[in-house]
Amino acid sequence: MVNECKERVQFEWLALRCQTSDPAAFADLIAVMERPLLYYATSLIGNQDAALDVLQDVWLKVVRGIRRLKDPGSLKPWLYAITHGVAVDRIRRDYKRDKTEQAKLDDAFNIDEPSFNEEDATAIRDALSRLGVKHREVLVLHFLQDLSIMEIANVVGCSEGTVKSRIHYAKRQLKQILEGVKYGTAIE
Repeated sequence: MVNECKERVQFEWLALRCQTSDPAAFADLIAVMERPLLYYATSLIGNQDAALDVLQDVWLKVVRGIRRLKDPGSLKPWLYAITHGVAVDRIRRDYKRDKTEQAKLDDAFNIDEPSFNEEDATAIRDALSRLGVKHREVLVLHFLQDLSIMEIANVVGCSEGTVKSRIHYAKRQLKQILEGVKYGTAIE
């Protein structure tokens, strides 16, 4: 609880610095949030190059909109909400523009089954990539980015109950994926 309050205060201070046009504030914001936001965008898009493009658009929106952020303490969830919106817009645009491109995105999500010959983190990451976007995003935001259920609901635009349900089913699917693999081969 103390760490959460300390982090919130740090983000609030960073937001206030950005809102007052402190020249070093945006560099500090990028230094703190670039990697977590890139990871989140990559988990949604399934392609790091496309996620880098998304992140570039995110930073432009942040620079243009930081002054309108009413609660500076909500900077972190606000950044994830922007990233979510830009990533989803990109997925939709790609789908509408070219169904072939969508097939490439689907292929990016269908990574080979995890192998326990590698580190557990790799197996979990691979299994995570096999989940649908709605389930994957709530797991990433909750367990890897430490957002609360309420913050996740705000980021993805649904109710807290829906977030809890998605986390429940995502954990169950992840467990099934991981249990269905033994030493790199599917158990039949």
